[in-house]
Amino acid sequence: MSKKELIQGRWFKINKNIEKEITAKYHKIHDWVIDPSGYFLIDIDRENNLLKAGYCKFNQLDKSQINDMVAIVSGKTAIEIVNTLIREKYISSLQHAADMGIELCKAELALKHNLKYTQDKDLKI
Repeated sequence: MSKKELIQGRWFKINKNIEKEITAKYHKIHDWVIDPSGYFLIDIDRENNLLKAGYCKFNQLDKSQINDMVAIVSGKTAIEIVNTLIREKYISSLQHAADMGIELCKAELALKHNLKYTQDKDLKI
């Protein structure tokens, strides 16, 4: 399948030369892969109008898993936090970076519109 067309993007002209169309799919359990760098607990600080991401690292002690929260990244927007997490090398996979962008965006919307936020749950609008 090849559909050729020239379209005007915001900054560039784009030769639309579609060779493949893919239907997206994702299964929250089967497709998810844990990031070996660690994970995050996301919270909203309404008093200071901030988003917070607590960075947790995996540790193994005496056969029982104990995880340490070693950093908290605070900011006003999802984009500044997720880029800071990447820059600080707290995220090591593209899947995790995308997931954090989505999750932080939900938290940002909840903060701006006074909605209840629960990590990994849909926003009720």
